[in-house]
Amino acid sequence: MSTSVSHPKSLTAVKANQPPGNGGSAASRRKDNKTARIWVSIAAGLMLAIVGFLIIRTQGFVSGSEFSPTHFQKRDFRFYEIPLVHLQITPISRSSSTTKAATYLRQKNLIPVMTGPPDVWHLVQISRGLTGATPLDAQLLTDQLELSVGVDAYWEKWSTDHPKMAKVLWPVVQRLAERELYVLIPRLMEIAQRLSATNQSPADLQAAIDQYLPEQYASLIIDLREAGRNELADRVRQEATADYPNAPNL
Repeated sequence: MSTSVSHPKSLTAVKANQPPGNGGSAASRRKDNKTARIWVSIAAGLMLAIVGFLIIRTQGFVSGSEFSPTHFQKRDFRFYEIPLVHLQITPISRSSSTTKAATYLRQKNLIPVMTGPPDVWHLVQISRGLTGATPLDAQLLTDQLELSVGVDAYWEKWSTDHPKMAKVLWPVVQRLAERELYVLIPRLMEIAQRLSATNQSPADLQAAIDQYLPEQYASLIIDLREAGRNELADRVRQEATADYPNAPNL
């Protein structure tokens, strides 16, 4: 009797008839995960860019104004910076904001003006982000120059009405501004107002100035030394004695 032996199918044939395994599915999942990671990275980058833009737009905006004592000019400025580190990221934009009174003083030669553009500027005020403007000493003078009476600039009208007193007052005001001693200016201008209102002479104004300033210089020098600012005190003393070499309190 002959026995028939059944031979198994070849391995290749068996594999060919088997259903597809998980290999293609895993590759597809890896591709999907990579695509998802790319989109997440793009979304995160866009979110960071938007947040950074909003922070710089609101907190990085810097604006203010500055005053040139040598030319009696005022200008406004603005730019953007990276907050906290104060790294400027846009060019500075400037625009003139010189007052009528200051222009009048230059035109009438009531102050000596150097030739060429100004190269000395003192900060009047500055603001960063959403904080309010921080005033600095130069604003003590610019506020005076911005005073108005109706449509007239106050100090322009005063100088027109009292031209001889103006020739005494304004060079002294400019000298104090150049030395950054703005703190002494408001009282000086009050003295000029008071004397002009009582029809005093320019000589009376000069005498009042010569009495007021040495006293204020001496007081300022004492305050600076008490605050430990001896170098600045020495500089102020040198400037004061140059103006008033015979003042006993200096």
